Amino acid sequence: MTPETLKLAIREAQRFIAIAENVPIETIGKYSYIKNPCKEAAACKRVSMDLTRSLANMRKTRWGQK
Repeated sequence: MTPETLKLAIREAQRFIAIAENVPIETIGKYSYIKNPCKEAAACKRVSMDLTRSLANMRKTRWGQK
């Protein structure tokens, strides 16, 4: 982990949270579900993949390496 990869992971996590908060959730009775398909849910899936990739890169990178 380097400071650069950590900062990138933080930015991706913040981006994920911002997009995930806009995904419409519908409740019917005691059940909640994500309205799908919708562009917000698709964007959330895409940014979650970017976050996963940045976290993997953070774990692979050692201090002092790029």
